[in-house]
Amino acid sequence: MKKTISAIFASLMILVSSHSFAQMSVEGLLDKAVSLAGKSGNSSQVAELLGKGVSMLETEANTGSADMKSKLLGQVGGLKNLIPLATSGKLNLGSLGKIVNTIKMLVAANRLKNMLGGGKSSLLGKGSAITSNLNLLQSASSVLGSGVSSQFSKLLGSTTKSVGKLDKSGLFGKLAAGATEKKLGKLVNLVSGAL
Repeated sequence: MKKTISAIFASLMILVSSHSFAQMSVEGLLDKAVSLAGKSGNSSQVAELLGKGVSMLETEANTGSADMKSKLLGQVGGLKNLIPLATSGKLNLGSLGKIVNTIKMLVAANRLKNMLGGGKSSLLGKGSAITSNLNLLQSASSVLGSGVSSQFSKLLGSTTKSVGKLDKSGLFGKLAAGATEKKLGKLVNLVSGAL
């Protein structure tokens, strides 16, 4: 009876964990992999997360323009190479952190570029979605080289200020959309050119 109960419990845990992975974004999933990789005894779970991350990243890549798609797919290979290392418990946390941050920056840049595709009027009312992706860029910016990081910080700061006005109605919103469109375009180009 105990064996049956523990088998049912184990099955439920797998079901719950795979369902919770399905609800995560690619960046949330990879952050979870990084946090688990820092603790011993999680090798199989980290490998599973990386495997799911690969398929989610491929899906994300298919939403982007040709240049962003190739950059995102370029990271898929690196992520795949880490899976056997995670399985064997030989995964280097620094290498994992670097590839995860690169992916996070490219994912955020891809999403912002997609938002820019509709022109400045399509940015109106999307302040929170844009801010969320700007925060993602900020959180992963350690992968940018020193030559780009100061320019990135300035551009990120000024873009964040103009995004705050996107949810205003009328003329103020339209003016903010025009300013945000230009700054976001520069920011996306800077990130995609640097990675």
